[in-house]
Amino acid sequence: MNDARDMDIETLASFAATLDVHELPSNVVRVAKACVLYGLAVGIGTRRARPALIAASAIDTDKGAGSVTRLIDASKMSQSAAVFANAVLLSGRVQGDSHPCGHLGGVIIPSALASAERAEVTGREFLSALVAGYEVALRIGRDHAADLSTRGFRTTPCYGVFGAATAAARVQRLGAERVASCLGLAANFAGGLREYVDAGTEESPFQAGFAARNGLYVADLVAQGVSAAKTALHGQAGFYRAFAGAANDYGKRLTEKLGREFEFTTVTYKQYPACQFLRGLIRGLSELREQAQDAEPASIELRMNPYEADFIGVRYTGPFTSATQTVMSAPFCAALAWATGTASFDGLRTFDDEKVLALVRRISVIADPARGRYEPLMRVTLSNGTVLEWAEQAGDSNYRVTWEAAQQMAKQLCQEVGVPDALANRLIECAANIDDEARVAPLVSAVCAATTV
Repeated sequence: MNDARDMDIETLASFAATLDVHELPSNVVRVAKACVLYGLAVGIGTRRARPALIAASAIDTDKGAGSVTRLIDASKMSQSAAVFANAVLLSGRVQGDSHPCGHLGGVIIPSALASAERAEVTGREFLSALVAGYEVALRIGRDHAADLSTRGFRTTPCYGVFGAATAAARVQRLGAERVASCLGLAANFAGGLREYVDAGTEESPFQAGFAARNGLYVADLVAQGVSAAKTALHGQAGFYRAFAGAANDYGKRLTEKLGREFEFTTVTYKQYPACQFLRGLIRGLSELREQAQDAEPASIELRMNPYEADFIGVRYTGPFTSATQTVMSAPFCAALAWATGTASFDGLRTFDDEKVLALVRRISVIADPARGRYEPLMRVTLSNGTVLEWAEQAGDSNYRVTWEAAQQMAKQLCQEVGVPDALANRLIECAANIDDEARVAPLVSAVCAATTV
């Protein structure tokens, strides 16, 4: 480890400790508000999903033990219990915001919100903490995520804990020196495996819950005087080497254009509650289905970037017994899109639809080096011999979390679970004005009004 690498963490920490959204460009602030709105709307759309209900039940003994709100039912709880349940809520339908580093909104938003509610800080402080958490976590992961995933680790909890700790530290105004210790300590709490995809089990949303909770513990420990290694990222036994190896200089862009360019403005949304690699497939096949004029496909060819085609779970063709399998399976999502015109939450949990399963058997996934990331090509050969094609051309830039997209998705998600338009509009208004509020209470109240209706 050299001094330059030590200074990288110190530079990140100084940035996070002093960040103020009122000093950022207006377009950056709008994206931050869009992330808040979209993330909380996904939570509302998850209010009756199994993971959210399990997480709430598991911590029911903590009811009344604190001043932080559990969003699913407006119960007051300790900060650690509430943030665990809220992170599971925001992560329980596989539709949170997306980046190659994972789905970090489901970890960072609950951490920033719980910290702000407990400390009774302004909405401006909350939003500043949120941006700091996102930016630090994404910069730590952006050149490291692919190798980490290849090793079997899951990006969301591994990088999310850095973001959660940073957001909590910013709310507490710990200062640059102690934020650096938060980053060092957070590296010790990173973890989470992808094995659940092959096994078809339920770990995924709970990983987000533990990452958010651990991030809060990190900030509280450092606030009490705990120090941690500034070499925790790049050291010989540090995070980068432990979670991926020594072959690459993973931190080469860690502080590049910090404060001038914001990585978090590249996060994307999902129209469908499925893997981000598959949203183009679902959209494209939904459109091709309309062109087919009721002709049945004899075969469907899915040409994907090799990293995506060979990602764990993407080629899986059954048997399907859990949503963990269907939301990652390109053949299932493609078949569902062709059969129904979309990939709905309920459709991804219907494992015995014979029409969908028959289509799965006609679908092939091809690793094509000519296809860019997030740029699949679909080729459908119909039973009458006609060949239809659709290709994603603009990668993930078609799905950036803009304020307009967040509003649209908030209304869509609320409508899906029967939340009245008036409550959806109230949530949108609260998110739009959050940086002018004296507290985060109006935003919390707006979410709870929708989850408990």
